[in-house]
Amino acid sequence: MVQEPKYTLIKQDNPYELRHYQSYTLVESRDSDLRGYGGFQLAFDFIQGENDRNQKISMTAPVVNRLNETGVETTAFVMPPEMDFDKVPSPITPNLKKVYIPERVVAVVKFSFSPKMDILRRYEQNLKEWIENQGYHIIGPLQLARYNPPFIPGFLKRNELWIEVIPKENT
Repeated sequence: MVQEPKYTLIKQDNPYELRHYQSYTLVESRDSDLRGYGGFQLAFDFIQGENDRNQKISMTAPVVNRLNETGVETTAFVMPPEMDFDKVPSPITPNLKKVYIPERVVAVVKFSFSPKMDILRRYEQNLKEWIENQGYHIIGPLQLARYNPPFIPGFLKRNELWIEVIPKENT
């Protein structure tokens, strides 16, 4: 079974969830394509041993894209939960970097299909409305989390949009 970042479910209101994630590490590359081929390949090569320790690392899920107003900004692999930041090898490719993600609360909307930007924007708007109605404030960027390989049919895919949030009383 493929490992995923560890979290505790705070609230479930299908297809929305609030989750408290434990800290984890990403290996991230700049990217600009929703298909994520460039960034994906760099991160895949990293876990295949192209790192400063020549260490192979097991594949995890999801592959995470940070999105901005115009589209994809980065593609990242989540490192296995047992690998603290210091245990993750350093990239030898200049276009890759290790990123520590501290524990946080994330609002999530779950969906299936092969993501397209116009559809993602509709899910984003609905998620933001749900966050507002739950009494939370957005403090992080929009992220697309993909859990399946590209060859899985769209209707079977597991995808999520993530946004880091805090309760409004903390703002």
